[in-house]
Amino acid sequence: MTGNERTNEPPTRRRLLLYGGGGAVALLGGGVLAATTSAEPTTASRSRRATSTPTPSITPAVTPAVTSAAAGQTLVQIPANPSFTFTADLGNTTGAGEASAISAAYMLGAYQVTNAQWKDFLDDSGGDAPGHWSDGTYPTDKGRHPVLSVSAEQAQDFCAWLTTRSDGVTFRLPTEAEWENAARGPSSYTYPWGHDAGTTYSDGTLTSRYTYNAVCAAYYLAHHGDTEATYNDENSPRHGESDPVSEILAVTSTGGVSGWIDHSTYTGFVYTDLFDELTETGGYTSVVGSHPDGTSAYGAHDMAGNVFEWTSSLITAVNGAEAGKKVNAVRGGSWYSTGRSCTTGYRGEGRDGSGGYTTVGFRVAADAV
Repeated sequence: MTGNERTNEPPTRRRLLLYGGGGAVALLGGGVLAATTSAEPTTASRSRRATSTPTPSITPAVTPAVTSAAAGQTLVQIPANPSFTFTADLGNTTGAGEASAISAAYMLGAYQVTNAQWKDFLDDSGGDAPGHWSDGTYPTDKGRHPVLSVSAEQAQDFCAWLTTRSDGVTFRLPTEAEWENAARGPSSYTYPWGHDAGTTYSDGTLTSRYTYNAVCAAYYLAHHGDTEATYNDENSPRHGESDPVSEILAVTSTGGVSGWIDHSTYTGFVYTDLFDELTETGGYTSVVGSHPDGTSAYGAHDMAGNVFEWTSSLITAVNGAEAGKKVNAVRGGSWYSTGRSCTTGYRGEGRDGSGGYTTVGFRVAADAV
C-alpha cells in the first residue's frame, strides 16, 4: 500500500448499508449521487441509473475495442508487444523499469469479475463465500460490483472453471506485464484514458473517471458530514474520541484527500467506526463499467481504481505490511487508494496469493487454443 494507506487490510465489524447499487461518478450539489453505467454481462438485476455531470475534456482513447465473448466473459483483444518495458522499477516512480517481452497476443476481461459471476461459480463448484457475504450471497444491490476477498488461488480456480465452460479458450490470471501493457495502451498513457486524471471537486461535486478514495470521501462529506466518527484503534491517543466527518476528511479541487489516514497517530477516517461499518459490506466499490469515459484504449473498464487486481506474477513488494515479502503483484489501485496508486505505471503493491482482501479483486486473461 502507499504511504497514505493503512498498512494492514481494514478490519470488518458492524454493517452500514450505504449503497443504492449504482457506481459513483459524481457527487452533485445537495448530496445527490450521480452515476452512469455501461452494459456488463451478468445475470444479476440492473442497478439504478442516473445521468452524470460532464467530465473535463481529456484526449480520448483512439484504438477501437475489439471484443469477443466466452463462458459469459466479455473479452478485449490485446496485441503482442515484444518490446514492452515497465514504466518503472519496483518502488521507483522515475526511470524505466525492466523489459518483459509480450510475445503473443492475448485477451483480457473487459470488466472485473463480479459478485454475481462469483456466486455462479460457487453454486456450481462449491467453496466458501467471501467473509462479508451473508447466507451464501453478496450484499443487497451488489451483484454487479467486483468480487472482493478472494485469493489469487481462488481466482485461478475460477479461471479453470471458466475454461471447462468454454470451447477454444483457456482462462488464467494476467501477468503483471500483460496487465500494465493493456492498461497503458499503445500511447503509454498515465491513466487508461490519457495522461491527465481530470478529477475535479467544487461546491460538493466530485467529477471522476474512476473510483478511488476521493469518491468515498466526497460521498461521506455530502451525506454524513455531520455524523460523529469515533476513533477506535487502541494504539491511538484519541481512542474513543469522536469528530464529525467534516472535521476529519477534506477533498482538494483536483481530487486529493486529506484526513484519510494518519499512521503516526492512528487517526483519520480509516481508523474510525464508520470506516469499519463500511467494510462490512465490502467497501466503497462501484458497479463495474460505471465509468465509460475511463475505459482503456483497448476497451477494458475500471483499470484504474475500484479494486486492485490479482496478477500471476510474483514480486518482492516494496509497500505496506507486505514490503520485503514475495507476493503476487496487484495492480490498478482501488476504492481505498490514493490517485497515484491508480496510475498505469504504479508498481510495488502485492498480497499473499493465499489470502483474501477487501481491496483486491481480479479480471481474467485468456488465450485462444
